[in-house]
Amino acid sequence: MRSAALPVPVDHPATDDVREGLARNAIAFPDGIPGFEACRHFVLLTSDALAPLQRLESIEGPPAAFLGIDPRLVMAEYSCSLSDNDLRALVADADTTLLWFAIISEAEGVLCANLRAPIVINPQRMIGRQVLPDNGRYPIRHALTTPKA
Repeated sequence: MRSAALPVPVDHPATDDVREGLARNAIAFPDGIPGFEACRHFVLLTSDALAPLQRLESIEGPPAAFLGIDPRLVMAEYSCSLSDNDLRALVADADTTLLWFAIISEAEGVLCANLRAPIVINPQRMIGRQVLPDNGRYPIRHALTTPKA
C-alpha cells in the first residue's frame, strides 16, 4: 500500500514582506520533519474554509505544506504521553499546553490521519517536533474517509 502526505499546492510564492511577517510567527522545528529536514521553520495556517483542518507550511527551504487535524477531533479518547526527551526538545513540562497536529495523507483514495506520529507544538516557545510515542497504540493510517466506489 502506497501512502503519501496529502499534497497541498504552494501556489503563490510569498513576497519578502509576507515572508518577514510569517517569520515573526514561525514555529521552529530544530530537527526538521522526517523527510523534510531542510525545512526548519513553518507557520500553522487556519481558515474557516479549511476548518477543522489546518495547514502547516514551510517558510524556508524547499516548498512543503501539510494538511492536518487535531487528533482528538478524529478520536475523542486520543491521548499520548511524551518522553522526557520530547518534552526537553519542546522546552515543555507536563503542565505545558501543547498543540497536536496529525498529518493527513492519501492512500488508495482514502484520506488517513497519522495518529501514531503526531506533530506537537509548544505555542509558548514556538517550537515543534514530530514525535513517536513509545506506546504505539494508534495507527499510522487512521481512515477518515471510505474508498470511492
